[in-house]
Amino acid sequence: MAAMKSGALPKLKLAPNLVPRLAWQTRRLLRQTGPGAVAGIACALLAVLAQWHATQLDQRQAALTQQLNAAARAAAMPHPVAPTAANGVAAFYSYLPAHDLIPDQLKELVRVAQQNGIALNKAEYKPEMDSKAGFLRYRITLPVKSDYASVQGFIIGALQALPTLTLDSVAFKRDQIESGDIEARIQFVLLVRQETRR
Repeated sequence: MAAMKSGALPKLKLAPNLVPRLAWQTRRLLRQTGPGAVAGIACALLAVLAQWHATQLDQRQAALTQQLNAAARAAAMPHPVAPTAANGVAAFYSYLPAHDLIPDQLKELVRVAQQNGIALNKAEYKPEMDSKAGFLRYRITLPVKSDYASVQGFIIGALQALPTLTLDSVAFKRDQIESGDIEARIQFVLLVRQETRR
């Protein structure tokens, strides 16, 4: 295939009287076709425009119908009752684990400790009764020795695993600055329902 020279490209030349010629051709075609054909073409164009507009309205109606259905479903869903002092306290008490589940809660605490590489060699458990409260505070004191990251992971893991467990206090002690291990005294409080008396 021979290469074309850039100078050999044909140049498009427009006639100097192009606009008047197009106007003359349009008038000639209108005279030949007659007013009925022009009206027919105009009607066809209006029909195409009306069909396009109807399609747009159908799409808009479908979108609005979806929004209305979503709003109707949302309105039909039951709304949560706003907590009052009475039902808030009742919900709190029903959320607490039963007194009989204390051993299971302690097993879960030991599992979280083992998961974080902490040995629970010693522990103090002390129930604290409050005659005015409808629940029992079960104080758990754990002296542990490990690196800081493991102790921190244990505390966070325990609080996440046991929702009614609270961190009362934690004290850190390190014998030497260069030592990697720390001694920590962790005090948790486990909230449980009071034991039902038979």
